[in-house]
Amino acid sequence: AFEDEDVTHVEGEVDPCRDLDIISDELFAKDLQLLSGILDKVEKLVTRAGDKSLKVDYDTLLRVKKNLEEKKPIRLDTWNEKEIEVLNKHLFLTAKPIVYLVNLSEKDYIRKKNKWLPKIKEWIDKNDPGASLIPFSGAFESKLLDMPEDEREKFLKENQTSSNLDKIVHIGYKALQLEYFFTSGKDEVKAWTIQKGTLAPKAAGRIHTDFEKGFIMAEVMKVADLMELGDENKVSDQRCFGHIS
Repeated sequence: AFEDEDVTHVEGEVDPCRDLDIISDELFAKDLQLLSGILDKVEKLVTRAGDKSLKVDYDTLLRVKKNLEEKKPIRLDTWNEKEIEVLNKHLFLTAKPIVYLVNLSEKDYIRKKNKWLPKIKEWIDKNDPGASLIPFSGAFESKLLDMPEDEREKFLKENQTSSNLDKIVHIGYKALQLEYFFTSGKDEVKAWTIQKGTLAPKAAGRIHTDFEKGFIMAEVMKVADLMELGDENKVSDQRCFGHIS
C-alpha cells in the first residue's frame, strides 16, 4: 500500500481497495466454477436417482451457490455441524478465513501513518466484517533480520517501534484455529502445532504415532509457571502440574 518507482503495478497505479475487489471477484468466480461440477453430480443423484443420503449435501450446496451469486463469502454465513462436514469435503476458497496483511513502506510503518489504511479498514468492515488487518513492512522486517541483536534493539528503541512478525504468527494461528504445545528435554525444546480441541492422545501422536497408540497419561504445565519457578521439580512441588489421561 505504497508507491515505489522501482515497482510497476499491473494496473498502472497503486489502489489497494481496487485490488481487493479484483481478488475477491476472482475467489467468487473460482468457487462458482468448482461448485458447478460438484452440484451437477449431486443434483443428478438426488433428484433423478433418489439418493436420500445426499440430501444434506444437495441443500448445503444450493445455499453455497446462493451465497456465491450474491457475493457473500461462505465463511460469513452460519452453518450447522452437518453442513460444515459437507463444506470441508470441497475446500471452497471463500470458506477459508482471511488475515489482511498490509505492506507499508518503512517510513509509513515507523510513523504509523498511511493514506490507504483507513480505506482498507473500511473495505474490510464492509466486505469481511470481523477479519483482522495487520500493517507491516517487508523492507523494515528485512532490515531487522540483517542487524546484530544489540543494534536491532537500539534501532527499535530509537524509532519507538517493534516488529509485527509475532503478531502475524499469533493472528494466523488464531484464524486457522491452531494452537501449540511444547516438549522439553535437557538439550532442546520443541513446539508442536495442533488443531484447537485436539484430544491429548491425538496431540501425542504429533510427536510419534506410537505415543498415540500407547497413550496412558500426560503431565502438563503452563510455560508461565515453569518460567516463574525455574524447573520441573519446583513446578511439581507447587502442584502446578496437570494430568491428562
